[in-house]
Amino acid sequence: MLTHIGANSTQINKLMEQLSTLKRVNVPSDDPVAACRLVQMNREQSAIKQYQDNISVLRNSLGVQEAQITTMDHQLQEIKTKLLAANNSSHSSQDMSGFGTELASMLEMLVQTANAKNESGGYLFSGTKTTTTPVQLDNDGNYVFAGNDQGRATSVANGVSIQENVNLAYTLSSAGNDLELLNKLKELSQKMQDPELTFTDYNAEITAMLDKVQHANDQVAAIYTDIGGRQNRLSLLEDAHVDINIANADVIRDLSETDQLTATTNLQLYIQSVQITNKAYSMISQLNLFSQM
Repeated sequence: MLTHIGANSTQINKLMEQLSTLKRVNVPSDDPVAACRLVQMNREQSAIKQYQDNISVLRNSLGVQEAQITTMDHQLQEIKTKLLAANNSSHSSQDMSGFGTELASMLEMLVQTANAKNESGGYLFSGTKTTTTPVQLDNDGNYVFAGNDQGRATSVANGVSIQENVNLAYTLSSAGNDLELLNKLKELSQKMQDPELTFTDYNAEITAMLDKVQHANDQVAAIYTDIGGRQNRLSLLEDAHVDINIANADVIRDLSETDQLTATTNLQLYIQSVQITNKAYSMISQLNLFSQM
């Protein structure tokens, strides 16, 4: 009877704690299997939260890069339009000098876009060398790429990573990261501003530059499409994380939360059992040999 009273009292304390905390599993011993599953589910929920945070940061980064890529696309189109306007032998030397000055200004804007930074002050298009200005002038006055073409990947799901950055340098290059477009455009703008040179001296270079700008436009469009594809993947993964998070929350609730009606009913039954056992114990404990004589 004492053992029975002790066991019932333990159950009463457990049920009262469950009703107080509204949790069915307060310590692992309450339900070892459920406790183990809860640990696993909570770990998965934490991982999903981190993936969601990573997706948010990555989406923001891709959005900033997309805006800069769009700006560069517009700049290249403006350069192309200016080159087409300048590709006319009827222009005077003064006209050509004006075209050259405008192209030099457009070149500077193009370099500024290539050297764009994010809100944290890191360079967007320098690969993993985010503290290094990607497009610089060397000692000879030529544009060189000081970054690298390595990718920065972000984990967005279990075993899934998406690259954060894009390699913009190759869109301005003919091979590798030589930045040929920038250097040739700089050279052409200087020739157009030279009063001793005539249209025939750089006509072929204007035509060649038109081809280079068109090629760069095509490469920029490909990058724009690639960024859009990454953003679509992020949206799909984010939706999947939301669905999994909701499903896990339901499981955690089923495993951990107390069924108040059931717990209350069981509590009343255990209390009644203890009361009956105590009464029986009291009666039996008063029995002795003399009461039978």
